[in-house]
Amino acid sequence: MLELNAQVNLLLGGGIDSAALIPFYLSRGLSVRGIHFDYNQPSFEGERCAVIALAQHYNISITTIDLGLKIASTQGEYHCRNATLLLASASILPTKQGRFAIGIHAGTPYYDCSKAFLEDIQRIFDGYFAGSVQVEAPFVEFTKKDIFKYCKIAKVPIEITFSCERRSDKPCGECPSCLDRRALDENFGNL
Repeated sequence: MLELNAQVNLLLGGGIDSAALIPFYLSRGLSVRGIHFDYNQPSFEGERCAVIALAQHYNISITTIDLGLKIASTQGEYHCRNATLLLASASILPTKQGRFAIGIHAGTPYYDCSKAFLEDIQRIFDGYFAGSVQVEAPFVEFTKKDIFKYCKIAKVPIEITFSCERRSDKPCGECPSCLDRRALDENFGNL
């Protein structure tokens, strides 16, 4: 039986940032479990399809959590999203120990995608779990381009990921995530 520290719970949204976490941890010999959230985001169905496809590709289990609420957003930033998702994930732990990983990276202006956020959320978890629950973000210093390159090297099936904030059926082509994805595909698709 695996030790609890040999398993990591990945917050999976279906995009390349969270998809990169799967081979990162599997290559380190860890058991991986994905956690996907429904917070009434417009892109939920597209994300869900990508998460299921990634889970099948890597043969990992997925837990979906319906938060039963809509996280508000302003100009593309969801209010307190990463803190909400991490705390909700920790609340379903069967024991008071574990590891969580999130695919945040450098180059975004949002607090909950920063090193300061990671330090702050870890302090909160330490208060609840006395240091036995860890929050990790292995790509926090990577740019989006660095993650894309990592995905190419690690043979992540980028074509099954989903990167859109506004729609679920097909990418809108206009939101910041779609624009980032198109720029990566155009500039670095042949790496």
